[in-house]
Amino acid sequence: MLESVPPYVETAIYGYFVLVAAIGCYLHGRYWLAARRTRGRDRDQPAAANVSAEERTDRPRTDG
Repeated sequence: MLESVPPYVETAIYGYFVLVAAIGCYLHGRYWLAARRTRGRDRDQPAAANVSAEERTDRPRTDG
């Protein structure tokens, strides 16, 4: 049978787990938000640099 550890050791172990989880959640949130900002910018940009102003609008074309 394993002996129990002192309460301060158990607190330190669980505190370490909580700290690592908090850092992981923080980094995940930062990367997720950065990806959303980048993806949104990519959608707003035209595919080619020489697209006319008429083609940049969301209106359907009526020229024929």
